[in-house]
Amino acid sequence: MAIFNVKVSGKKSHQTTASISSTLLELNLKYLKGRKEFTVVVVEYLDRDTWVIADEPLSEQDNSCLILNVAMSEIVNDEEKALFIKEAFAAFNRLLGDLNKDCYISIQQFNKNSFSYNRPFEK
Repeated sequence: MAIFNVKVSGKKSHQTTASISSTLLELNLKYLKGRKEFTVVVVEYLDRDTWVIADEPLSEQDNSCLILNVAMSEIVNDEEKALFIKEAFAAFNRLLGDLNKDCYISIQQFNKNSFSYNRPFEK
């Protein structure tokens, strides 16, 4: 199980959403031991005028910004998470252009009994 909540600066774009989704799926499968059928990606676009860093809106800066929050089960070690974060930042720099230094990726891991999904449980 992995849920990726992504906030990116800029205007909504189907092409960017598709690129973000496919990139996160690929990185999830490669580094986080994810399974395609249990991977969810939600992308939210925020206007650059409403995203403020150090009292300056992104609309007055020459870069993009993102916040990625990942919720997943406890099957990944620290080294795998570090590789995911490194590769995710590299991918987002390619997809979105020069990223502001104040972009964040966080990974929250949950015990297998701390989450559920709307599917029949295996017996």
